[in-house]
Amino acid sequence: MKTLKTLTIVIMTLTFTNCADNTKENNDGALVAELQSQIEKLEADNAALAMVRPEDLAENMNMYVIEREIPALGDWSAEDLKGASQTSCGVLKEMGSDIQWLHSYVTGDKMYCVYLAPNVEMVREHAKKGGFPANAVNNVVTIISPETAE
Repeated sequence: MKTLKTLTIVIMTLTFTNCADNTKENNDGALVAELQSQIEKLEADNAALAMVRPEDLAENMNMYVIEREIPALGDWSAEDLKGASQTSCGVLKEMGSDIQWLHSYVTGDKMYCVYLAPNVEMVREHAKKGGFPANAVNNVVTIISPETAE
């Protein structure tokens, strides 16, 4: 969050400097617009990550981390990963709004997926219907980050 604030201040400073200097070329305006667009994207990404915390979920909802062992997963192409994502989303659509996939981390031989669901059984049902392994399903109690140290 501090990095985002610092980046915002730097870009705002550049914007004000460019506005005050009428001798700059028109390209500066395009550069400022691009930088502002990047700030907006960073803010949106940061807000999306900060929004979901296990302790803020409804009483009947939990956050889970699913460990999936998939040999040579790190070698999968973008198309392979897209196909797996599409399969997962299709199964989720069939299952309804009680289960939601937030994101996944892909490593060499494993994938760690973060889901919201009322119970472990629903997470395992999603894995079974999608043909995905669910070697471990763990309930997330809280999330810590460098901001926790502040």
